[in-house]
Amino acid sequence: MVCKLHGIKNRDWEDITIGPGPKPGKKYVYVAEIGDNMARYDFKYLYRFEEPSLKDGAEQTINNVETLIVKLPDGKRDTEALMIDPSTNDIYIVSKREEKVRVYLQKYPYPKDTLKPTMVLELPFNWVTSGSISQDGREVLIKNYPTIYYWKRTNEKSLVELLAKKPTEIPYDPEPQGEAICFTNDKSGFYTISETREGKPLAQLKFYKRK
Repeated sequence: MVCKLHGIKNRDWEDITIGPGPKPGKKYVYVAEIGDNMARYDFKYLYRFEEPSLKDGAEQTINNVETLIVKLPDGKRDTEALMIDPSTNDIYIVSKREEKVRVYLQKYPYPKDTLKPTMVLELPFNWVTSGSISQDGREVLIKNYPTIYYWKRTNEKSLVELLAKKPTEIPYDPEPQGEAICFTNDKSGFYTISETREGKPLAQLKFYKRK
């Protein structure tokens, strides 16, 4: 199914996730306008709308889109990974190009004005393209081009405390320009997907079964 956001231009959409919204009990889609290859933009944007129905598979135009403005605390940076912890509704954004990428945290509830997340830690790798948090908030996946990193909570009190620990590296067959990752709803594993590339009009979607 194809969804189009009415009146919204794709400057550099990089990730997508599910999180809270104005209506209690409803799920909302967050589209992350957070890419910035040349570090030119002062603000990033999260486009939020109520999760649409997939019942007929037809193309939909989403008219009711809310824009959340984000300003990082340490200047203009390229970022591609957006995650929302379902156990707290906190937003996490991960940078891409630093030698040690930076993790930014926006606590819930989000302010009505510009979101100004806090940089909470660095991770000892770079070129991060996506991340995913399991529905119970106990597992985290973050990927870059060659590697998938995995964390699982034991007695950690927060996601920041968890991410500060050394992750497990999961065997991964990289796609050309592999860009996204997400857990399955039934906990059976996770998916990765590539961008489309010149000469390869279809993106590659791969499933990794939990072992």
